[in-house]
Amino acid sequence: MKKLKYFISLFYFLKRFLRWAPVAFVAIRIWVNWRMLRLKRRLFPKNEQLTKKFHSKTAQQLVKLAVRQQGLILKAAQFFGSRADIMREEYVFALSLLQDKVPPRSWHTMKPLIEKELNGEIETIFKEFDTIPVASASLAQVYKAKTLDDELIAVKVQYPGIDKIVYWDIEIIDFLAKLWSKVETIVDFRPIVADLKENAPDEIDYFHEGQAAEKIKELLNKEGIKYVEIPSIYWQLSTKKVLTMSYLQGIKITNINELNELGIDSEIIADQLIDLYNIMILKLGAFHADPHPGNLFVIPPNNNEEVKIGLVDFGLSKFLKNEFRQQIIVLTSAIVNEQPELISSTMETMGFETKNKDPETYEALGDAFLGEVIKSGQAYADQKMLADINVRLSRVLSSNPLIKVPGDLLLVARTMGLLSGMGKLLNSKTDLLEKILPYLEESA
Repeated sequence: MKKLKYFISLFYFLKRFLRWAPVAFVAIRIWVNWRMLRLKRRLFPKNEQLTKKFHSKTAQQLVKLAVRQQGLILKAAQFFGSRADIMREEYVFALSLLQDKVPPRSWHTMKPLIEKELNGEIETIFKEFDTIPVASASLAQVYKAKTLDDELIAVKVQYPGIDKIVYWDIEIIDFLAKLWSKVETIVDFRPIVADLKENAPDEIDYFHEGQAAEKIKELLNKEGIKYVEIPSIYWQLSTKKVLTMSYLQGIKITNINELNELGIDSEIIADQLIDLYNIMILKLGAFHADPHPGNLFVIPPNNNEEVKIGLVDFGLSKFLKNEFRQQIIVLTSAIVNEQPELISSTMETMGFETKNKDPETYEALGDAFLGEVIKSGQAYADQKMLADINVRLSRVLSSNPLIKVPGDLLLVARTMGLLSGMGKLLNSKTDLLEKILPYLEESA
């Protein structure tokens, strides 16, 4: 028995090492190349090709790593591929392809898991089941099927063993973030990793995802929001690892050519998306926190109905305490009105801690969070704006580092970042300040 336990432990150690090794190797290689690039730019300051070559090569390395590793590594790569507002075009082009080109797992691999979870054979549980997935993501893939009552459904199935892979990926990301903090002072990734640790378990619990979808759908219905479609959950065909829901017939939100062919204005879709998230975050305190292109669809009008935005994958959702929601509104108002003392006091109340109490640090954090975009009158951040913010942020944080960051606000910031990237992809012309002011005035 002891020998069996030993071999099982050794087996998992090797699997864990095989998850760690490629990620660590690529991360260290990129860091070394980046250091070399900094040196070369000092020697050849006018040679822009050096920078382009580095970023193109790095983007391809990240794509290869993400496709090979999948799990949270792939999810992180997809996130950065969605940030067209701040990422260089080399990364946006390469990483955005990961939204559509995730290699699917074979039916031979997935069928036993579905039958085990639903306690029966596919042929007896469903009237029809298409064995070719309609979507393959970082943690699961989705199949199109029909219930015995002939209802069209989507069946989302976790990859076998993905729970262990998620925890191993968190370990390596955590290790690399701590290592980075010891050798670099430009930005500290540890608060982001801490937030990742907190939210990862919910993303592999489909009971949580289904309940979150239902709750947000109910809240939006009470608000009378008609331009959003959220799938209904079929609980009798769902478990912690299999989630069955109504099937949304829609167009990927970033498929601008198809939207144009149908006469659907992407700028209007972007405008509605901003409205939707203002309502969810600032009014309801309940929001879908993963608005990347793979989770958003445009549903063409049917029977004289209006165009709708389809929202799927509620694994990363957040329900804010009312007090915290109010604090976000106060903070946003203070940022808009450039009130440094109120920014500082609100951030401290929310849970921010820095080495020394310094209003400039909190003001720089506020601008990085949302302020510069709102005050600019633009629909989204751009690379120059982000560069200016990062220079200031790096300067103030090097002399007054962050000790603690509230995880809920990080998730809000992550969501707003994704929306900013989406705004650029949709050619948004929305003035964010104009959109956000009514929600600040309501609570004034």
